[in-house]
Amino acid sequence: MTKERKKGLIFKAVFVFIALGMVVLSCIFLIEAPRLVLLLAIIIFSSCGVLIASSDATKNETIVKFLSVLLSFGAIALITYIILLSTGVLDRITDAEALTELIRSTGYWGMLVFFLIVVLEVVMLPIPSAATAFVGAKLFSPFPAFLIMSAGTIVGSIIAFSLGKIFGQKLVAWMIGKEKTEKYSTLLNEKGKGIFVLMMLFPFFPDDILCLAAGVTKMSYKFFILVVSLTRPVFIAFMTFFVGGNIIPFRGWGIGVWIGIFALSLIMLFIITKFKNKIMKNKPQKEKKQKPTKIKEKTT
Repeated sequence: MTKERKKGLIFKAVFVFIALGMVVLSCIFLIEAPRLVLLLAIIIFSSCGVLIASSDATKNETIVKFLSVLLSFGAIALITYIILLSTGVLDRITDAEALTELIRSTGYWGMLVFFLIVVLEVVMLPIPSAATAFVGAKLFSPFPAFLIMSAGTIVGSIIAFSLGKIFGQKLVAWMIGKEKTEKYSTLLNEKGKGIFVLMMLFPFFPDDILCLAAGVTKMSYKFFILVVSLTRPVFIAFMTFFVGGNIIPFRGWGIGVWIGIFALSLIMLFIITKFKNKIMKNKPQKEKKQKPTKIKEKTT
């Protein structure tokens, strides 16, 4: 047996085992979910397992890769759901105080739960990042919170980007809306990579939405990961180190500094809003000039 064939059999065995495991976990933990969700989970995991096992990796390489990625994302989503369900996150995420108590109650698992919340916050959970940063700084101190939140945000951004790359515009439009998908994907295609760097660096832009929309453009993984890794931690650092009042207190001399920061933020908001309105304008279509038609004079 050749090495390539042996690797192919090991690859198939691993993914078939994952598929079977996910079917079992779905039947256990999704039994209380709507029947459609349970049925879809079973169909997706079992179909991926059967198709991967029966496909020839050399002849159908693209299909096998797609099924493997789909199975991997499905497994990550299900395991994350099980962890959040078991720890009570899904029932208890309401505000910063409830989130703090929830993570504190998980004990040694607190950092992992916080990391998963940050990842899901980027992809699907409607939790403000400022609230998450405040909770992290309060529980773990600013520096560990910064590291965990930066790692979770980068991982969540890559997942969001991958969803657009793998599943295309239809899924992204379903998640964020057709209008936003077309608007931001067209903007990134027309204005180039530089505008993406600026939008990710400055606050007040919808970073999570931009990650999804960037996935349906021609942007490469290498460029996206580089930009996200360099830009997203900048605002996270400000939130974790300053918003919690650990460096600049909310009393005494800190009050004057916070007033200055607030005034500076208003000025930045005004400038960025102007910049945002300028780049979001659609290019006017050039009207085609109609050539004058010559009227032939009738000869009598």
